[in-house]
Amino acid sequence: MWDWLAQNSSLVQASVGGITALVWIVYLQILVIGFRRQRRTEILIHLGGSQGLDARTFISNLGFEPIYILEIILTIWSSDGERETFIADRTEIAKEDLSSPSATTFQGPLKSGKLVDIGSIEDLLQRARQNTAEEIQLEEISRVELKVAAISAASTAIVAAKRQFYLEFENDECRIRPKTLYATQIRSWWGRQHTKRQLQAHLKH
Repeated sequence: MWDWLAQNSSLVQASVGGITALVWIVYLQILVIGFRRQRRTEILIHLGGSQGLDARTFISNLGFEPIYILEIILTIWSSDGERETFIADRTEIAKEDLSSPSATTFQGPLKSGKLVDIGSIEDLLQRARQNTAEEIQLEEISRVELKVAAISAASTAIVAAKRQFYLEFENDECRIRPKTLYATQIRSWWGRQHTKRQLQAHLKH
């Protein structure tokens, strides 16, 4: 065996070098994946406390980095078509009834592992009525979508997530049913650019 190793020392060295390089490549890949996971945002949109209009709506940040909520976009589908409005500001409550000036909006930082209660489904629809100055009939609504647009502490690019909910009416009662198990993260370039255009269009108005 030793004779074989001595005769094929170049081959053995090349093999050992190749194996070492492969180990380092795998190790580097693991580091890169871990680094990307730490920078990746994970925004949750979920309901709690009820399945009706008084269900509380929560936004949670499960990413490793803090985020800054720029805007919350509510899209409503009804028999009258599709409406889109921005509901980060608490327009359904008079300013004098709020505890502090910062309580007038849900725009602001959200630390990792934290959540914010943005109001009930009924509150969100009331904000939509206030912002659009339209009489939105509850019974005509088939579903709604909440989209959270934010900036990540790890990047200046727009990050976002969205989730849809069905409104089902039976015996004069409304039941809220999520369309998906959890919020869809908007990670594609096209999706983030579309969200950015939405925010820019809102600024012009």
